[in-house]
Amino acid sequence: MTTMKFAHIEYSIQTKSIDIFNVGCDGLCKDCCNPEIKDWNLPGQSSEFVLTKVGELISKFNSLIDRIILVGGDPVDCYKHYPEYLDFIIELKKYNKPIYLFTRHELDEIPNELKNMVQYIKTGAYIPELTCDDNICEGIKLATSNQKIYKMGE
Repeated sequence: MTTMKFAHIEYSIQTKSIDIFNVGCDGLCKDCCNPEIKDWNLPGQSSEFVLTKVGELISKFNSLIDRIILVGGDPVDCYKHYPEYLDFIIELKKYNKPIYLFTRHELDEIPNELKNMVQYIKTGAYIPELTCDDNICEGIKLATSNQKIYKMGE
């Protein structure tokens, strides 16, 4: 049984995505957007619970869902603590939706094994001084000018 925990799963109408928030982060981003889920010891839902919910949402609302976004905490940190995170992503791939990984890390800091599992990676920490309204990548408005979404090769 996995020790990974997830804080929340939600649908975003703005990005037409299922957003999956893992528990835990090793970073200290100034003005973190999810400080309440940084603690690795928080209670949370199992990966099995989350996968069931994703399946239910996709079966009911498939045409309203364009992508699955992994956020956190930080998915890269989750992977570093829990290698079974790859198994979780493999299960998500069965839903045939592009998987986006949102991380504060830069592309060269992300393990190749993890890069090869997703279709897109959003990089760059939230830096309040770089807040902007015009940084749009892959149809998603990013919060700061240092952030970027990379399309991964398949």
